[in-house]
Amino acid sequence: MPIAARKLRAAESLTPALLQSLMRKIFPKKNGYGEASFEELLPELARFNIKTRGRFVALMTHHRKRLLRIDSEPLDAWHERYYRSELGDRFVSDALRRRYWFAYPALIRIALELEFGDKAVTYDRFEASPEKV
Repeated sequence: MPIAARKLRAAESLTPALLQSLMRKIFPKKNGYGEASFEELLPELARFNIKTRGRFVALMTHHRKRLLRIDSEPLDAWHERYYRSELGDRFVSDALRRRYWFAYPALIRIALELEFGDKAVTYDRFEASPEKV
């Protein structure tokens, strides 16, 4: 019995290029900025058994409206000043005017948090290396 093309596509394994391509189809182009590393998202997604095109698309489309709402929320004054100093006035002014903030990788991580709660939260770990005398 032949397998339908749609099922074959849904079973396709995720790759960094596929993640980026799918995000371009699901979310606005304005969120596709920066030097995003989709490679580091693969193990984060795999922790929750999201390893295929079908499971990834289901996650992102399920939370799409809420993610877009979160993305368009205004920044408070402190964050706006902070981001202007870190990212520059031009970028922040454009993001505020066009009502977007998060790049594709951030939207993926937020979707994981919406779906799986605190278990999905990732933290950058900065460990100070001991000083050599």
